[in-house]
Amino acid sequence: MVRISTPSLSAIKPDRAILTLLLIIFFSFPAQATPLVGSACLIRHGDKVVVIKEEISNKLALPGGQITSEDSPEQAAVREVYEETGIHVDAVKLLKLRGNTTLFACVAKQPIPTILITPYTQPLTTTESDDLLISTWQAKHFTKEVKRAYILTAENITPKDYRYPNDVPLIQRLLSQVPNSEITTNAADYYAVSRLHQWELTQIKSFQQEIKSLPNSYQSLFQRVMSVFNLPGEKLFIGLLLLVVTVSFGVTAMLYLSSVLVSATFIASVMKLALASPRPFYIWPDLQQTAASGFGLPSGHTLMATVLWGLLWYNLPLLINRYRLNFTSNLIAFRLKTLPLLVIAISLQAIARIWLGVHFISDTVLGLSAGIVLLVLFIWWQHSGLAYQHVRNWRYWTLLSIIIAVGLSYFQVPQQVYLLACTLAMSTAVLFDRGRSRQTITYTQKIKLAVSLLSSVLAMGFLSSLFVDLVISTVAILLIKTLTIIVMVMACVMMTVHSYRFK
Repeated sequence: MVRISTPSLSAIKPDRAILTLLLIIFFSFPAQATPLVGSACLIRHGDKVVVIKEEISNKLALPGGQITSEDSPEQAAVREVYEETGIHVDAVKLLKLRGNTTLFACVAKQPIPTILITPYTQPLTTTESDDLLISTWQAKHFTKEVKRAYILTAENITPKDYRYPNDVPLIQRLLSQVPNSEITTNAADYYAVSRLHQWELTQIKSFQQEIKSLPNSYQSLFQRVMSVFNLPGEKLFIGLLLLVVTVSFGVTAMLYLSSVLVSATFIASVMKLALASPRPFYIWPDLQQTAASGFGLPSGHTLMATVLWGLLWYNLPLLINRYRLNFTSNLIAFRLKTLPLLVIAISLQAIARIWLGVHFISDTVLGLSAGIVLLVLFIWWQHSGLAYQHVRNWRYWTLLSIIIAVGLSYFQVPQQVYLLACTLAMSTAVLFDRGRSRQTITYTQKIKLAVSLLSSVLAMGFLSSLFVDLVISTVAILLIKTLTIIVMVMACVMMTVHSYRFK
């Protein structure tokens, strides 16, 4: 008789026993579904699809967003479509579940209000003659998350145009399963705006027609004059102005001008978002003759031009006296003589915005009024001598950052995020700047500084665009742009400080 021995419990290794127990516990639990966090709508009109152009990524996407704790996926999709486009829809059926996002076939409850796409609002290289722009300026997320909304031919949307490149073939494949939504082409409702704007629309139209009825030589001259006087509100012009002032006059002048630009931009942004007034071409698209987006009241270009031209007018005799001693001893008389030039420059800038069809007359009037108030405050600030003390103090930039942060917490727009990044970078750079600066440097040093500043800005801008193309998350894109601005501003300030510092 053979005895079969069995292993005792002490012979089993403890680590194997623990691993076996953990495996039994793990596989005894039911599988957990991936939590849903996003929901979107696919809306069709013929062979076209409703898409939005995002404010942060500047790319196309389907309308949709986050599912809150109070929402079902269907409710989230319906709500987000309304907040982003102003369209009331029904979620008809679930088309696709991709990871943590649901995609629904949706149909508009009423005809979608549309207008024709103008040459300045085309989102694609290839657009069809019947592609449409949706009137979205009254939507909740307009200028915050959404720059524009379109009805575009699905086949023309390419992966490079779309924020989720891999989803482009999916949209084209699923489009046939979506019920058709009706549209209306009378989105340019003349009676949707105030009587003042109605009167202004007719005046802008008449003004443009009168100019276009002139001989070609006069039209060409007028348009060139308008282009020149429209420059003070353009980003490229402001960037070049800041470069010239930085290289020519040093650290304090750069910080002072930066403070002026940030303050004027922030105030214009707050007023635009608070008043939420449309631009003329949102009502009559054929008025538009240049690119513009967002709300129109007040005219940011006119406000900025008033401040910049005004500060040049105030400082011009001081600058001349700096290079030509005793050029004028009577500053008041000189400024009175040159005051008509200031009025003409600002007036032509306001006329340019009206001529281009991007602002109502009342937009420019309010921009001019706000600009005059700011100009008076900046002149007083400079004349009192406080400006040069404040801009070299990190506490001033911190206070400005706090003010912008308060506005950002309320309006939640990307532009104010970028302004906050600028002021935080300025505050940090000024905090680390403990040296004394010279009043001037040699022309060779100025050329080296200009080249260094331009190279740094172009290099960081190029790298930022590369990183942005690699990610699809709007949070990541916003973070990359914000960090780029912070690094860029700090680098430019520190290079200027180094160039002008006493050796």
